[in-house]
Amino acid sequence: MGSLQDQLLKSGLTTAHKVKVAKTTKRKQQKKQKKGASSNPSDLQKHIEKTKLAQQKKAELLNLAKLTEQKDKEQIARVKQILQHNNQSEIKGDLTFNFTYENKIKDLDVNEITQKALAKGRLAICVLEGIFYVLNDEPARKIAEVDEKYIVLHALPENDKKDEDDPYADFEVPDDLNW
Repeated sequence: MGSLQDQLLKSGLTTAHKVKVAKTTKRKQQKKQKKGASSNPSDLQKHIEKTKLAQQKKAELLNLAKLTEQKDKEQIARVKQILQHNNQSEIKGDLTFNFTYENKIKDLDVNEITQKALAKGRLAICVLEGIFYVLNDEPARKIAEVDEKYIVLHALPENDKKDEDDPYADFEVPDDLNW
């Protein structure tokens, strides 16, 4: 007895061409198995999809980080522009105005008008990159809308209302105290 292929050929159920094609496909499958290639295409497809999803998540995280960085740069540029355009340059004087910044006492040499305006909240002190700026109330509010971290000192004028129960309401605090 011959092989099954020989028997099918003799009985006329198959042709020589079909036998040859079947042998080559069988040989190719055995070759793939020897190389360690997966004969199951669904495993390969799952691996490809998993890799694509991981790459997509990584790309989304990178894009989010870039957008956040760009937003921060735009924010700093906007604050810098407001500070440079609205900085009070005529504040220099012989009086010292003390304020706290990062738990340290800092001072600015200001004139008497500026000292009173800072004390009453009509002017604000802002900081950017270690440089202090003195601004009017409106630009300081714009900066506060962007981010409060740039505002060092800004007493709101609405705090000027006197408390009715304050026992010291009749006594005025002197502004000329030197530290």
